[in-house]
Order: sequence, then structure tokens, then C-alpha cells
Amino acid sequence: MSKLRGEKILCLFRKMVGPFVIAGTGRHRQQRATIWGLPAECIVEKEWKLNGK
Repeated sequence: MSKLRGEKILCLFRKMVGPFVIAGTGRHRQQRATIWGLPAECIVEKEWKLNGK
């Protein structure tokens, strides 16, 4: 399993289960969803920017 990280991610799929609210840090609420497709694809629309880089 690999991770895809970004500030904004677009997913193309045929079937979804979820979203479910899961535990996060502080006041941030995280969501989790499982997607299926032939194939399921994700595209980073906005890259995650780190401070100082």
C-alpha cells in the first residue's frame, strides 16, 4: 500500500463506501472512504506545501 499526499486530491472511481469520520488531531476531523474502479485513479490537483521549502 502506498500513500498519496496533497492539499487537494481528485479521485475517479466507480463505487465508494463511506465517508466515515475517524479520529484526528486536535479539532481537525478526518474522513476515510474506500473506492473501487477499473482502475480507480487519484490525481493531486494542489500539491502539499511544507514551510521553509
